[in-house]
Parts: sequence; C-alpha cells; structure tokens
Amino acid sequence: MSVAFLVIYEGQPEDPDAFLQYYIDKHVPIVWTFPKIRRIEMERGVDGGDFFMITRLTFDTIEDLRVAINSTERERARADMKNFPPFDGTVRRQAVEIMDMPRP
Repeated sequence: MSVAFLVIYEGQPEDPDAFLQYYIDKHVPIVWTFPKIRRIEMERGVDGGDFFMITRLTFDTIEDLRVAINSTERERARADMKNFPPFDGTVRRQAVEIMDMPRP
C-alpha cells in the first residue's frame, strides 16, 4: 500500500509567483532529501477555491512515511518555512492511503 503526505496551503500568498519560485527552487530540493521519498507532486488551485496548492509526497509504505516525518531532513524543511515569502493562510498536513481505482 502506497501512502502520501499532503501539505495543504489554504489561503493565498501575497505574491503567488514569488512564493512558487521560492518553493520550487529552494524548498522542494530540501524535501527531496527526505529518506524513502518516492515522488513529489504539486497541485495548484485554479478557478478560485479555498487553497493555493497541495503538495503530495509519496512513499511506498506507512513505515517509510514515518521514517521521513521523524527525520532531521524534515526538521530542516520545517525550519525553511520561515523563509517562505508571506503567506496569508493555514498550512495543514495529512497522511493518506493511496487507493488506485482501475477503470471498469
């Protein structure tokens, strides 16, 4: 069973382009250092809505996710959040099981 760790950015940055530029250029390379991480996806909100983006970190197992979220690499990523351009909103995190739905 694959699992994902969702980081949900509800609200909006003052400067969306600057926020994304920092996130992609500086923050994502730190996240790639997490042990056992397999994939990083960013889903950006369109047509309004309550969230700016969701980042999905994928792992092979819940055990792999637990290793990553308890790692010094994650501590480094959390510390980097203070360097983000201003963001007016809330950041939520959620672990989820990935369930593939085959086409009938």
